[in-house]
Amino acid sequence: MASVNRQKNPTVHLAAGGVSGLVSCVLLQPLDLVFRSLANITLFTTLNDVVKKDGVSGLWRGTLPTILRNVPGSALYFLSVHSLRSTMERLGVTKNTSNLIAGAASRVVIGFAAMPITVVKIRYESNLYTYKSLWNSMSSIWRTEGIPGFFRGFGATILRDAPYAGIYVFFYENFKLILGDLISLEYMLDTFLLVGAINSPVAINLGAGMLSGFSATLLTQPFDMMKTRMQLKPLEYPSLLQSFAKISAAEGMTGFFSGIVPRLIRKSLGSAISWTLYEEVVRQLS
Repeated sequence: MASVNRQKNPTVHLAAGGVSGLVSCVLLQPLDLVFRSLANITLFTTLNDVVKKDGVSGLWRGTLPTILRNVPGSALYFLSVHSLRSTMERLGVTKNTSNLIAGAASRVVIGFAAMPITVVKIRYESNLYTYKSLWNSMSSIWRTEGIPGFFRGFGATILRDAPYAGIYVFFYENFKLILGDLISLEYMLDTFLLVGAINSPVAINLGAGMLSGFSATLLTQPFDMMKTRMQLKPLEYPSLLQSFAKISAAEGMTGFFSGIVPRLIRKSLGSAISWTLYEEVVRQLS
């Protein structure tokens, strides 16, 4: 009973979300930086260029704004998801529906609060700009675009992130059940080493996280493309509708899926790591 009570304690979910956000953003920052710098060159060439220019520490360029955004954002997001799901389930809402709504609604609120630092981070890390510091990036946006500049691409971001979060939580909970059932099959139990590796909550959560991240990323990629263009090239892509029209006319529908491979890798890994860490910390604290 004490374990159940601690699991319902909001502080546990807030702390677990914060730990998850901190660890995952530090682990994935190099990938984040390299993928944002990719143009028409290979991943390893980009990685080599970053290391040559800034040293190994250059792979963690922009980590501070990532931490400032992700740690409180992750803590509040997981707390919000937990609270909304618990409330809706008490009201008789089905688990699948509560997962969809809780994931999407939580992402909208947290996304709005984190949008200014997200824009600053993206501009600072992009090779399209030559900002010398985060402050330089922030002051330049303020000077040239004002407050609206810090929310550039918010519409496309929400159209991407809200469905992504809802779809992800929905898939994640269902994939956990599916993988849990699969590993209980007799043919999986015949291999001793395989059972030792797979028959654990961490392995199931990681697998479910990867599959869910891949699926949700694929479905929301067009909105990510429009959001990125609006944030990096606001004069060329000033609105969601204009971005859609311009990309469609110039590149066709395939243009919306340009560069999807790095995002699939980043989102699948990021979501799997963050949710697995969150669930494991909740389990340990409970």
